[in-house]
Amino acid sequence: MRTYIIAAFASEFFRGNPAGVCILDDPLDSLSMQLVARELRQPETAFVAKMEDGWSIRWFSPETEVDLCGHATLAAASALWDQGLVDEDQAITFFAAIGRLSAVRTANGFVWLDFPALLGKYQSPDPTVLESVNLAPVRSAKHADRWIFEFEDADSVRALNPDFEKLRRSGARSLIVTAVSDMPGYDIVSRNFAPIVGVNEDQVTGVAHTCLAPYWADRLGPELRCWQASSRGGAMMTRLAEGRVALGGLAVMEFAGSMLNLAR
Repeated sequence: MRTYIIAAFASEFFRGNPAGVCILDDPLDSLSMQLVARELRQPETAFVAKMEDGWSIRWFSPETEVDLCGHATLAAASALWDQGLVDEDQAITFFAAIGRLSAVRTANGFVWLDFPALLGKYQSPDPTVLESVNLAPVRSAKHADRWIFEFEDADSVRALNPDFEKLRRSGARSLIVTAVSDMPGYDIVSRNFAPIVGVNEDQVTGVAHTCLAPYWADRLGPELRCWQASSRGGAMMTRLAEGRVALGGLAVMEFAGSMLNLAR
């Protein structure tokens, strides 16, 4: 099984969000996928297999299967192009449990993913989620099972130090914190915390930006230049249109190898 670690939403090593990518030659059961993801110890690992009209894809954190993952999808697409399994100028269609996703790569290596927008509405913070950060946001919104807390300035986002056990107990799929950027060339900054799936802080999160794009659209417009202010840090662009979000970024392969036959 060809196995890779790829930094997504990055232009150099040790930046962006690392993802495992496993290209399956033979079917693999869910338990084995979970064990492989746990062994690779990346925030998420994507498992892809060839289909007649595209590629199946599933995503696992070290603790559980997740329904959608942006950075591991970008990493998987990059692996397929870089390994010659898909022509460089050919779009990739992924089939997941949530539906059909697509990826295209431009001539300069920039990858665009087409994801559904995760719409939300403003509402008062859940008390348990609020207690986990001990800092009141200026606005908050709930997007399905994810919370967005907007703070007054980018420094507040960077300085936040959540209580991850309290956040886990709240039941929130993730907490996304954000503010208008104070960095030249970027519109917003954000961070994303998801201890309930074993990722205390995700480094650069595609799905979080399917929430952030519609959240900021009324004030900042349909296109955003985004910086996720994690320890590794990473950049992406978003374009919101007709209930979909295009997520754009680069990727860098850090490791390439193979895993031995799991049946041995």
